[in-house]
Amino acid sequence: MKQKMINPSLLAASVLAALSGSAMADGSVPIDFNGYFRAGTGGTSKGGQQTCFKLAGAASKYRLGNECETYGELALGAQLYKMPNSETTFRVHTRLAINAPQDLDSGSTTTSWAEAWAEADKIGSGAFANARLWAGKRFYQRNDVHITDFYFWNNSGNGGGIENVDVGVGKLSYAYRRNSGAVKTGSKTEFYLDPNDGLTKTRLVDVNSTSAISGHDFRLGGIPVNPGGELTIGVDFRFADNSDAAKAAGISNANGQLYNLMHTQNNVLGGFNRIALQYGRGVVANLSPGAPAFGASSSDKAWRVVEQLMVQPEGTNWTGMGTFVYEDQIGKQKWISYGARPQYHFNDKWSLAVDFGHDEVKPDGGDRRTLNKITIAPQISAGRQFFSRPALRAFYTYAKWNDAAQAAAPAGDTLSATGVFGSSTNGSTFGIQAEAWW
Repeated sequence: MKQKMINPSLLAASVLAALSGSAMADGSVPIDFNGYFRAGTGGTSKGGQQTCFKLAGAASKYRLGNECETYGELALGAQLYKMPNSETTFRVHTRLAINAPQDLDSGSTTTSWAEAWAEADKIGSGAFANARLWAGKRFYQRNDVHITDFYFWNNSGNGGGIENVDVGVGKLSYAYRRNSGAVKTGSKTEFYLDPNDGLTKTRLVDVNSTSAISGHDFRLGGIPVNPGGELTIGVDFRFADNSDAAKAAGISNANGQLYNLMHTQNNVLGGFNRIALQYGRGVVANLSPGAPAFGASSSDKAWRVVEQLMVQPEGTNWTGMGTFVYEDQIGKQKWISYGARPQYHFNDKWSLAVDFGHDEVKPDGGDRRTLNKITIAPQISAGRQFFSRPALRAFYTYAKWNDAAQAAAPAGDTLSATGVFGSSTNGSTFGIQAEAWW
């Protein structure tokens, strides 16, 4: 087949149209394209494929040299219409997420529509001059710690709302969210064919019904409180909406509330400092608004503080990020995490990153679990900033955990006695990885 050549003039026009947000002369719509991926391969000191270290009960892990999957996101969006004699525009956004084990190909790949939503932007004048209406499935105003990939404030999912309304002291946003899940309402007997002996047998299986949680997320952000610093305040109200079948089976979900207070200080040693205080009760006592705890009671409560500092001081060869987390799921467990990833840049391409992280979980009435992990990673990247990407790196990771962590790990897990390191409570991995976003 003859290969079709790209018309340079048409390509240049497409780029200019995408930058200006306007349609092509022929009426076609320029597409916005962005994304992310990480991919690589590795092994362990005991042989076999790379494995990853994460403490049971901890909400995150230190990610450098500790990611055991190929993961990517491909996002496509476009401005479809601009109102005549108005600043109002209509846009669509889509994002495909792809996840696959490093040692397998398409057979074990999972894909999902991470985002599929539409917006009407700049919908009015005055307070609504820069406001937008949206509906669909989206990543909604997420906040994370990069070195642990920990999305500590993340109310993503299906819903709709209005955001960026200027109310003088800050920008107000409201989102309506709805989470649904299956809850067990009973059991039934079913027949099945036993593959071992070919005989027809019976077994009990769960009968599930739908349970739902409606949420009303209010946020006031961009509140100037000091030079270079701003505050974001959030209140999220959750209400149970169980099906009749769930109610008849005695299934109930407690209502709940989630409160967030976050301060961001910019221009700190060339980076930023961010601290968040969170308190949740009832169905959001797990402090995870995107995945609330179905079946939670009104007595369930938790609070958390998340601190992170990213620096890249001018005139030095150093960049880095550090973090600290303290979480108390009241009456259940406490989680403490702290770590840092300093990077030394030899020049505009080559650098050395060292990533250390400590996690400990103390269940109420149980033994304290601990995990320490350190990674050394020489890398080449597109620049000498902390977030310069693409980056290609080699890594060596060493981890050590205690007996309580081993006992709490699921069967076959890295830290488990049935995992790759057996009865040992330490182990190491090595490998190479590419990471990029655009």
